[in-house]
Amino acid sequence: MTHHAAALIQNFISDTLAGDINNFRTFDFKSLKNSAKYGAPGENFDCDDTLLMRAIYTVLWGSEFPGLSMEQPTAGRRYRGDTMNSFHTMFGREIAGKPGFFAGVEKYAPSEEFRERVRRFGKLCSNLGNYILLPHWYACGTTLNFYRGTNEWHDFFDRFLIELCKVLCNAEEQDERLIRLVEVNGFYFDQRKGEENFRKMVKTLFLEDYCGSDGMPRKLFPCNFHWRDTNDREQYFHDANIYLDKTQSLILSRCSKMISALDSALN
Repeated sequence: MTHHAAALIQNFISDTLAGDINNFRTFDFKSLKNSAKYGAPGENFDCDDTLLMRAIYTVLWGSEFPGLSMEQPTAGRRYRGDTMNSFHTMFGREIAGKPGFFAGVEKYAPSEEFRERVRRFGKLCSNLGNYILLPHWYACGTTLNFYRGTNEWHDFFDRFLIELCKVLCNAEEQDERLIRLVEVNGFYFDQRKGEENFRKMVKTLFLEDYCGSDGMPRKLFPCNFHWRDTNDREQYFHDANIYLDKTQSLILSRCSKMISALDSALN
């Protein structure tokens, strides 16, 4: 199965990236929406769960996670790709009939310069370095993928990683539903409990930039979102600009690490 995944990636590099794996750095996965070969034929399209990304997950982490392959059944499968740093939380959805304008941003009467920053981030959001493989078995009526975005963490990946660390390292305060999700998905997490194993997981998943020098996750972003306080325009733009600055560095740094690892695995 890994051979099939590797062949698909190599074909993609040849077909779409002009034969240069480093062109993943600027590739926008949204462009695969209508691709029968690399997209999501017969399924709902999601950049983090395309055939190409499933192949990449398999090549990068097939030896790390049991039962990982491109051919997982969609229903009840063990793993699913996830987008780490979200767009909609901070900026909202695109306004119908107004391409490049987003409902969350427009509440705050932005400058055209800020709108352009947000548009650029829209492309960065669907960059290789913004995707991760998480376990996907349900507990308490939810999955990790869904639960991350529906509680007080508001899909901020730094907050999720901090909370996950608390559970895996048995800290005093832990999120009850996350405890249950970690238990149910033990095939992924059982070997990653305790600080030493957590640090290994951080390295495996290329998450070093989300952690401090001690290898433990840290807060990176102000926990703001476009519907939090529409009367505080100044705070919104302050926090949104921090988010844009930091995600650019985080995503592209991680993308470079993933490209390097992919290149080694394919050769």
